[in-house]
Amino acid sequence: MGEEVKKVEGAGPEERVTALQEELSLEKAKNEVLMEQILKSENTLADKDVEGYADVIPNEDRGFWRGQMLENREVAVGILSRLREHVAPAVKTEAAPAAAAVPPVAVPPVAVPKPMHNRETAKPAVAEKGAAGGGDRAAKIRNRAQDIARKEGCSFTVAFRAAENEFGGQ
Repeated sequence: MGEEVKKVEGAGPEERVTALQEELSLEKAKNEVLMEQILKSENTLADKDVEGYADVIPNEDRGFWRGQMLENREVAVGILSRLREHVAPAVKTEAAPAAAAVPPVAVPPVAVPKPMHNRETAKPAVAEKGAAGGGDRAAKIRNRAQDIARKEGCSFTVAFRAAENEFGGQ
């Protein structure tokens, strides 16, 4: 590059511009080649990492984790390592009883309560109509309030208060 600069210095302004443009295009081409090599290396590394965690990553999620490796490799590797740590103790605990060859012990069946599907067998909240007085009284007040509102042409709220007073309001 130093030699070319010397050549350019002795030439006219137009020749210097064309020489610098040629230099720039050459450097851009080198840059493109380097970028392609970097992307190829990143893709290869991401594929290698995904294969390295094949025991933790299901096949249908490999594309997602490959993208995570390309975006933020440090975080993705950390998460997958933690997943591997959680999976490894579970596998060890499952394998331990098999390795110990402990004879099976007869365990009595546990009684599982049946789910309630039929509401007829459920106990009602109020055993008899009017026993608690809440539901019956409220229905009577509501019906009377509707009658008052219809007859006197007032709002339901005003009619409800009047009906409550008729039935010994609170």
